[in-house]
Amino acid sequence: MWETYSCTDVKRLTIGAAMLVGIAGCASGPAPEAEMAAAELALTQAEDAEVAARAPAPYALARDKLERARNAMADGENVEARRLAEQALVDAQLAEAEARSEVAREHADELRQSIETLREELARRGPTTS
Repeated sequence: MWETYSCTDVKRLTIGAAMLVGIAGCASGPAPEAEMAAAELALTQAEDAEVAARAPAPYALARDKLERARNAMADGENVEARRLAEQALVDAQLAEAEARSEVAREHADELRQSIETLREELARRGPTTS
């Protein structure tokens, strides 16, 4: 059978087969275990920062993308699962940052109000004479 093919033909077939195997391997890639774990941890940390109430949009997006990543991984679509897990991580981090920023603004407002109350109190007392 091989006698009808030249050495060049065999090389081309071998290279073509190797490329096909390589492309198939790249299409699925290894399971994105680390990316999934990082996204899940980021969501847990975001929940600890009470982001559901303070930054609901990016938090919901992160949860949705993580769920889609889990489904993609279960279907063997590891490249898509990795992409979604990485996006979920970023969205969860954004939600946490927005929530923490809002808490900081609230604390700054409370501090401003306390300072204003102290100023008013000092103004009422007037200048002190010693």
